[in-house]
Amino acid sequence: MEKNKYSDEKLAKIMKDLEKYTMPDGKDSDYEVGDPYSKQEAIRPLVAPNCSEYAVAHFTYALRPARLFSEVVMLPHILETMRKLGLNRLLRLQAYTWPHLSAGSGHGALIVSAPRSGRTFAYLPPVCEAVCKVLSESRRQRMLYPGTWPSDELGAVALILVPDLPRVRQVSAMCQSLLRKARSEDSVSLTLNVPSADSSEFLLRLLNGVGCLVATPAQLTWFWREAPGLLRFPRLQFLVYDDVDLMSAEQLRKAEEVVQEILPTTHYPQMVIVTRSYSEALMAKMRMASSHPAVIFGDVLEAALYGGTRIRISLVRSQAKSNEVVQLLQQRPPQDYRTVIYCMDDADMRQLVKTLEDRGFGCLPYYLTSDLEVFEQVHSWLANSRGVILLCTDNCPELVIRNAHTLIHHGMGDSYSKFKMRHLTLSGNLTNSLAPTAGTANQVPLLSLVLLDNSNQRQLPRLVNFLQLHQQVDPTVVAVAQRIRKDLESKRSNKHALCSRILLLGECREPLCEDRHHVADMDRRPSNVPASGDVKVQLVQVYSPTHFCVRLLEHLPPKGTWKALPFLAVQEIRLKLMQDKQPNRLWPQVAGAICMLHTAHNKERVRVLKVAPIQDVSLLRSDISVEVQALDVDTRVLKTQSGRLYECSKAMQKEHPMSYDLRLLGMVPQSGESSWAEEERTTVEFWLKNLPKGHFLQANIQFATANTLFAQDLVAMVYADNFKVHLRHLNLCQKLIRDGLARRCERARQKILAFFEEKLINEEAVEAKEEAQKHMLEGNKENLEPTLKNVDKDVKEPESPHVLPPRCLRLMQIAREVTQKNQQQEDLEAKTKVNPKSHTNFESSSQSNEDSMSQLYECIKNCAILQLEDAKQPKKDPDQVAIDPVEFLNQVMSEGSNKCAPHTNLKPKKKKIKARSAVPPVPTKTYKEEIPLQTHPNVVRPNVTYYQNITTLELQVCLPEDDHEYKALLLGAQIFFKATSKLSDLVYQFILTLKFSYISLRHHMVGRTVYISVVKSLAFMDPLDFGEYRFMKPNHEMFCKMENSHNNSFKRLLANRGYVQQNVDPQDSSESSDDEEQELDGIERVDHGHILD
Repeated sequence: MEKNKYSDEKLAKIMKDLEKYTMPDGKDSDYEVGDPYSKQEAIRPLVAPNCSEYAVAHFTYALRPARLFSEVVMLPHILETMRKLGLNRLLRLQAYTWPHLSAGSGHGALIVSAPRSGRTFAYLPPVCEAVCKVLSESRRQRMLYPGTWPSDELGAVALILVPDLPRVRQVSAMCQSLLRKARSEDSVSLTLNVPSADSSEFLLRLLNGVGCLVATPAQLTWFWREAPGLLRFPRLQFLVYDDVDLMSAEQLRKAEEVVQEILPTTHYPQMVIVTRSYSEALMAKMRMASSHPAVIFGDVLEAALYGGTRIRISLVRSQAKSNEVVQLLQQRPPQDYRTVIYCMDDADMRQLVKTLEDRGFGCLPYYLTSDLEVFEQVHSWLANSRGVILLCTDNCPELVIRNAHTLIHHGMGDSYSKFKMRHLTLSGNLTNSLAPTAGTANQVPLLSLVLLDNSNQRQLPRLVNFLQLHQQVDPTVVAVAQRIRKDLESKRSNKHALCSRILLLGECREPLCEDRHHVADMDRRPSNVPASGDVKVQLVQVYSPTHFCVRLLEHLPPKGTWKALPFLAVQEIRLKLMQDKQPNRLWPQVAGAICMLHTAHNKERVRVLKVAPIQDVSLLRSDISVEVQALDVDTRVLKTQSGRLYECSKAMQKEHPMSYDLRLLGMVPQSGESSWAEEERTTVEFWLKNLPKGHFLQANIQFATANTLFAQDLVAMVYADNFKVHLRHLNLCQKLIRDGLARRCERARQKILAFFEEKLINEEAVEAKEEAQKHMLEGNKENLEPTLKNVDKDVKEPESPHVLPPRCLRLMQIAREVTQKNQQQEDLEAKTKVNPKSHTNFESSSQSNEDSMSQLYECIKNCAILQLEDAKQPKKDPDQVAIDPVEFLNQVMSEGSNKCAPHTNLKPKKKKIKARSAVPPVPTKTYKEEIPLQTHPNVVRPNVTYYQNITTLELQVCLPEDDHEYKALLLGAQIFFKATSKLSDLVYQFILTLKFSYISLRHHMVGRTVYISVVKSLAFMDPLDFGEYRFMKPNHEMFCKMENSHNNSFKRLLANRGYVQQNVDPQDSSESSDDEEQELDGIERVDHGHILD
């Protein structure tokens, strides 16, 4: 609603930079997004390849279309503006609509054409010309009668309804460019949009007069609801519904109710309806509103169906195509129905001609090599076919056929557009429902038969989608089309981002939307992304009132406690340290690759989504358009050029993203739009960025995908010092509903859940299965406890002369529990079994194998742990019999499988005891002897001492001799060391796992000691948790030295600043240092200078 004046210089600049700003990355510094006039918005629909050279138009009278642009009669400044915008080419669609709409009242038009085919400019110039004439007449009346206020100058001259807000900006830009010289007074608004909030300025502009009012149905309904019965539009000349098929039925119904209230009482305005698919309901509405309606088709296939053509699809094998053609020709003889057959190529045509001639049909093939004589025969055939069948291909544009009755497609062709253009052969016989004699003439039925085999089914999904809007389609054909669509989507190299309309509303009605409309494997949630519970997030960016970019801080699982997620600052520093100083250019770019984007001020990690076609991979180019999505800075999707993308290391590619999308599930705009206004976004951004200090944002997760968290709500929590509790400061969903910006929509919620259902079912099934097992085990816990008590009672009976060790008793209990658990799990699986029998047997067998292996592993591990505990305890009973753990383990396992009583096999027999008494007593084996370390006999651990400073970790490996050869390597977070000698077979080696981030390793050998220095990625003290490594010993002397050095440095710092008295005896210091040197004479010293070089 801003007052904008545009001079000829700006329009000349648009013309001069036409090629520049038609590029996807073209930007303009003079106009911002959302400005009523933008050169990108004005030019965009006119550079698409959908502009057809042919049109089918039906009128109630004989209309002479314009053939050349010079024949168009309009106001000079409108023609001049179109020339400066590059609109100097007259399309066939516009050649019919401009003369018809310029004829005046009662001349309405139904325009059926594909998007970006010039259909918007098919009605805009006549509409703007009518607006200019009305405004000029009003100016003349004011000059004749100054000081008067005409009551018929209220409201708008033209009302244009469009489906969404981006379309509002686009159409407004076109209207503003064509009406720029029609301004008579500053009080008159040439172009006006409905604001997103209540505004008195909007109402004042309506009262002062408006040229074109551009709005969505939801905006028009909101305006009438805010000011009901305020005024009519007495001088309304045009009522336009642009992209009516993209408007929801409910919104369209409410908008029509408002239109009936604001229409003038003296006349009915000219109606224009623009759609991409024809329907009888729209045609009936056009007939009621216009005395001279017209229907104009830019889509030939739509025109064919409108004219009575019946389209059939037949899925047959390649060998059976000829029989299908013969069968149809027998039903529709060529003598009665003029027949044209389109073949894939000349070879296909020759084979079909031979088959038809053998069956007695006359054929006229038109090959690519046909001469003038054959061309003359085709002209004779057009006058009188005489039962001859014409065969041709798509590569014969010189053939002008318009009066065929039967059209057979032996293959769909290379492209869908060529397939549609074939139906021009039927255009001369289409029924004109608007003609005065439409019902009197006998109409010959028209048929289009499509024969498809496995080699040419690529275009089937688009054809099935089209036919489902107009007629019934065979379910078998629909199923095949769905399968082909899935195969084509899986083979796409580009990995587009998910459509934002689906993520907001659960559906997308935009036919030319280039985003992804299916769930792929790349959307599956990784393990590091929370799937339920609450999360604390850090706000990064506000994209819309319900879409945010956040970073995850903490996670609260259901019925759990808060858990801190990986520290983002450390990850950010680690990513910076991983960056190569001189990276290589990424070429060729592949969708899904993770790389670095270099801009003038930043370097960030991105994922490639879409790459423009590359003709020659061997030629390195920097101007290829690439669409990428940021991973760490935020989650924005942007377009860049291939010259700005560089490779990154594999370790950097494996790092998880730092930023994620957060969306409020089921929250949609209150206005009913399919997108949000910029004012609404800025309002929510102000709320979230002006919260009290010490707050944090908390979201309740419903489900999650790879990069998006869908939350039920987003709240801002603050800490109340007086009450010592956290309180909700802001509930975003309630705030949006209370301020009239959004509302909860259960329909959108269910559609979004259904869209992701394929990926959610597996996770929910696994969670449900685990929960059921947990409840089953808990429910049978009471049955297990008495059994265990009986076992303990039987084992502890005093009549047993030989009592087992405590570790064996505990091991028995573990074995019983494992057996009971496996039995309960098998019973649960038997109850919940839903798969076929063969599949169930396979799963049960594999599950039993896994259970036995896991049982054996757990028992061995528990045996080792319990035996170690027993080794530390003193032996209480001298009469205990030392039982071999391996033998006992086999005994317990066999006993558990046979389900014997727990005490039957535990009592040793007297005969065996007597036999053993004759044998000399065997000493009890220790833990180390029983379960040795799993190393080779000639592998030993060297003695290693360690200490650290602020930047490095220092290791000293002491070897027995100085003739050893060694290797030291830092791989990831592990240090590998190995030393060998030619004089000995022993190998000194160890593997040390570090729990801190280190980046490099340096080493050297002095004497028989190897000095290893590991550089830290951060100047920070490592906790050094090496307690599990028995060969690692701390170097207390160096630790003490480092501490003394740190304390002395701190004292000197305080002394220099005057905080501490300096009482230092130089003599004592020297003596202590001499003593220190004497004590270190027998110790090998570290050459720090050599290590740090």
